[in-house]
Amino acid sequence: MIESYNLVRLESNYKLKPFDCDDSDLNEFYEKDSLNYLKQLFAVTYIFEEKNKAIAFYSVSNDKIAISDSKNISKNRWKMKIQKNLPHPKRRYSFPAVKIGRLGVCKQKQGLGLGTEILDFIKASFTYKNKTGCRFIVVDAYNKENVIEFYQKNGFDILPSKIEENDITVLMYYDLLRFRIE
Repeated sequence: MIESYNLVRLESNYKLKPFDCDDSDLNEFYEKDSLNYLKQLFAVTYIFEEKNKAIAFYSVSNDKIAISDSKNISKNRWKMKIQKNLPHPKRRYSFPAVKIGRLGVCKQKQGLGLGTEILDFIKASFTYKNKTGCRFIVVDAYNKENVIEFYQKNGFDILPSKIEENDITVLMYYDLLRFRIE
C-alpha cells in the first residue's frame, strides 16, 4: 500500500499538505513542530502523500537504549531482555538506537495496515546496508492500550518491568537483528 504513495523527506522550504489523524498532538507536530525539529537537527520527518494530501508521516532521530534511562528495570532484567544476545554484554549499559519520535496515519486510512507497513519500512531503512550502526528502534508509545498493542503486534517489547497508570508514554524497543536484510 505505501508504494502507491509518494515519499517525501521534509525539507525547510517544503509546503506541507493537509493532514489529520484525529490526534491533536500528532497533528500539531506535523503542522507546527516538524519543520522546527528539522531546522534544529532534532529529527527528520518523512511524509507519504497523495496528490494534495498527506496520508501518513513519521519522524526519526538518533537515540540510545540505556539502563539508566529505563525506570523500573533492574540490572538483572536489563541483562535478560537486552544483553542476552549481544557480544561483550558486560561492557555496555547503552546501545545505539533510532527513535521514532512521531508516527501518524490520516484518519481515513487508519486500520488498513498502513502503520505496520511504515514500521516495516523504517526497520528496512535501518537494516539495509546498516547506514547508521544502530541496533534498536525505540519509541515512547502513548500509554494507551490500543497503541501499546499496535507496537507489540509489530514486534516491539516494553522495556520497563512495570507500567505505571499515570505514565503518559511507555518505552518500547525493537531489536533490528530480527529484521536484518543482507
